[in-house]
Amino acid sequence: MLSASAAPAPTPSGSIAPAPSSSAVVSAVARLGDAPVFTLVAARGNKPPEVRAREASDALQRAFTTDKAGVVSVRREGDVAVVLVGQTPIIQLTEADSDAAGEATLDVYAAGVAAKVREAIDAEGRRAAIAKNVFNVSLLVFFGLIAFYLIRKVGQFEETAHKFLDNRPDRELSIKVQKIEVVRPATLRSSAVMAISLGKWLGQVGIAYAWLVVALSLFEATRNYTQRLTGFVLGPVSQLMERLAGALPLLVVAGIAALAVFVLVRFVGLFFASVSRGETPLPWLPADLAAPTSVLLRSGIVVAALVFAAPVVTGDANGALGRAGAIVLVALGLASTPLLASGLVGVTVLFGRRLRLGEFAEVSGIVARIASINLLEVRLIDVHRSELRVPHLLSLFRPLRVLGMRPRLSVDVPVAASAPHDQVREILREAGAKCGHDPKLDLLSFDLDGAVYRLSALCDSLDGKRELAEAALNDLSTAGIALGRLARSVRE
Repeated sequence: MLSASAAPAPTPSGSIAPAPSSSAVVSAVARLGDAPVFTLVAARGNKPPEVRAREASDALQRAFTTDKAGVVSVRREGDVAVVLVGQTPIIQLTEADSDAAGEATLDVYAAGVAAKVREAIDAEGRRAAIAKNVFNVSLLVFFGLIAFYLIRKVGQFEETAHKFLDNRPDRELSIKVQKIEVVRPATLRSSAVMAISLGKWLGQVGIAYAWLVVALSLFEATRNYTQRLTGFVLGPVSQLMERLAGALPLLVVAGIAALAVFVLVRFVGLFFASVSRGETPLPWLPADLAAPTSVLLRSGIVVAALVFAAPVVTGDANGALGRAGAIVLVALGLASTPLLASGLVGVTVLFGRRLRLGEFAEVSGIVARIASINLLEVRLIDVHRSELRVPHLLSLFRPLRVLGMRPRLSVDVPVAASAPHDQVREILREAGAKCGHDPKLDLLSFDLDGAVYRLSALCDSLDGKRELAEAALNDLSTAGIALGRLARSVRE
């Protein structure tokens, strides 16, 4: 080690200051961050060790920032050995430095300093990587909490929006043009509910996707997956937006045409609804046929718009809308073959007036009153006030027996063999006349146990069968006529 000595200097009073001790040694440490790398004792030129150490520390920091993976080397320039990191010089060493450090030669000392620089750069890199990973994990958790908070807020917003819609009366939700209700409250409410639910789903998925992208970009090992994920998700969306921007004029025209079709369909529905309620009488269309006519006409408008109007609007007969109309038409034809067949039969039944409301009909042994007729089915009300729906297509395989406005209902009455049958027939005819019109009495069977009569009459309601049975039982009981046993052949 080198000792620092100097000649005594005069004091301001003229006295001589004591000389410094020959054992006093000035040294300085070059650092990378807070970690010591090597120590300098000797001065070089007019630079004391402190200045040299500070300049070396600055050079080490620059080299670590710009080229920490650079090769640490020693370059000999005459009597000076320069330690470099990549192309950045760190320190210039001389024989005085190696003598002060107690090394045999300058080359050995410079190689040792280079090894310490490499070791310090590696250690600082590991420490910086650990600190960066800890910071990134902290950011990951922090952003995760923010994403979780935002996802919950989106859910709360959906609940608030649903409550807002539930508390709105129907008159505030309808869309009217010149007092004509274009969009009904139920349609607007259901559309708003669907939009809110879709917005919630998209918002939550978007927040989760953003957090995932940030999480993958924080770490070096997963950063490539961020680019792949972004390209996989945003690439198609970007291409779609470019195509939409290119087709914007066509979309505007198509939107206007779709709005016109929607208004026309809505107007037709409202018009025929008023006809069915009797508010707008039409001489050529009865009120009970207004609803099925509305369905047919509106369906025809939509299909015609897709098949014929779409190519005119888009200017391309083979465009997407034209193809969509053809596909819809073919799909409806294939998927709705039974439905269309029933509808065609229903058109014949409805407009041919083969069945009338209020008439009685019998199907599969069940007698019921015709309550309503639409394009697809006949709705019957039986004696138990239950609704029986019979598709029109079923009439092609199982006949529907029309009984008219007064069905003929019947009951089987067993009478004992010892009873006066002339009196029995008279009593039963009178009972049938009391309960209906045009009573008829038929003898079904007779044997040793007695005879079985079938009493029938044209009744005004389905309760006539019960009334016939009660009247026959009461009159026979009043006349003292004993009942018999129903024959097995009649029961079967």
